[in-house]
Amino acid sequence: MTKKFVEKSVFITGAASGIGFETALAFAGEGATIIGTDINQAGLDALKLKIEGIGAVCHVHLLDVTDEVAYRALVSQLEASNLVPDIVINNAGLGVIRPFLETSSEDWQLTLSINVLGVALGCRLFGGIWQQRRMPGHLVNVSSMAAFTPLGNLSAYVASKYAVEGLSEVLAMELQELDISVSCVHPGVINTPIVHHDEMTSIDPVQLERLQRHYVDEGVHPSVVATDIVNGVHNKAGTILSGKQVGVIALLKRLLPRKMYRKLLISNGRKIGYMSEKKHS
Repeated sequence: MTKKFVEKSVFITGAASGIGFETALAFAGEGATIIGTDINQAGLDALKLKIEGIGAVCHVHLLDVTDEVAYRALVSQLEASNLVPDIVINNAGLGVIRPFLETSSEDWQLTLSINVLGVALGCRLFGGIWQQRRMPGHLVNVSSMAAFTPLGNLSAYVASKYAVEGLSEVLAMELQELDISVSCVHPGVINTPIVHHDEMTSIDPVQLERLQRHYVDEGVHPSVVATDIVNGVHNKAGTILSGKQVGVIALLKRLLPRKMYRKLLISNGRKIGYMSEKKHS
């Protein structure tokens, strides 16, 4: 079987774990050269070892997507090394789980700087190079099912993922004449470490335990998202939905009245642990 991405290179942020790690492996398995970035060197080293173990090429670089100076320097280094990627996957992100009134300005700044500004910066830097070189490119921005199924105690995260969805729509319109494709990815419940960072969480421990158990029991493996991203990029899909019943939930948002849909989300949020159980008097 012919591999889908032979002689293509793929740049991925947040590649040291979870969806980013598995997406790098999936593209490598389809013949692509991988340029993996993250703030976690150990995870990057593991990624490089695994990809080279299947006979593919992998370059890894430490990168904080909030550091524009460092990001620009890395992009210049890639240009000088003739490693301008064909596909850029803006995957790096984090989630803060707190009631809105307990979500600090620092929480908001950190969430938006990584989840939104980091994505926008990656799009701008590589989009600019593709425009200069008059070469085609493909931007893949990782949003979330939360962009159409917002849940309580996730205000900063949800706002950031709505922003990524909106940004992707605008880019798809602005860049189409430059032969630059844009895909927005909406993973559902994925079994990744995103709900296991205690410093990002200030909900009741019982709730948190229930939430973590839900992600283990109901979450799909990140490799499922990786496969969907590979196929979506291959087909130049504008929207990539991934995970159990994500398509059904997206449809419900369009069909149900707002109040009814919100009631459904609140009920579900309490069931899985994002929100506390309703108190009975």
